[in-house]
Amino acid sequence: MTQRGRSVLAIPVPAADPLLARAAELSPAARRGLPAHISLLYPFRPAADLDEATVTALADVLERQPAMEVRFERCHHHDGFVYLRPDPLQPLTGLIAALRRRWPGVVPYDGRFGEDVGAHLTVAMGASPREAAALVRAVEATLPLSARLTEAWLAVFDGAWQPRGRFRFRSPAR
Repeated sequence: MTQRGRSVLAIPVPAADPLLARAAELSPAARRGLPAHISLLYPFRPAADLDEATVTALADVLERQPAMEVRFERCHHHDGFVYLRPDPLQPLTGLIAALRRRWPGVVPYDGRFGEDVGAHLTVAMGASPREAAALVRAVEATLPLSARLTEAWLAVFDGAWQPRGRFRFRSPAR
């Protein structure tokens, strides 16, 4: 359960919303809350620390990022965690590294899964082995999925996720 006052930096992936809606029909372990997204940093900073300087610094990092095209080709699962890995990973890995350099004290997932979790789109957490296998089959039937990533969100949990900032990526040079 997400704690009140926590924040997240995430990239919305609207193209995956129907996939998550289908997963929610199949399992209570399916991801709920925010629309489909790739987490950049969670938890980010406590809501009380999200001042103007933080938002300005986020804009400086995130608005330099070019928009990205990614594909999701396989669904993975491990210990009840069902997820998609974007391809290519490098632009997302580079963006996460830039954010971690700017906020070195922010440890993804409070360090529960190590320092390098890697970019992913969560489908479900806490799924039983049977649920995970069913979710993987259902999700893989809808893949591959292509998505254009054009912005990042800052959101705060206060019983529900509330937006606090939206940062548009720059258009790539042609």
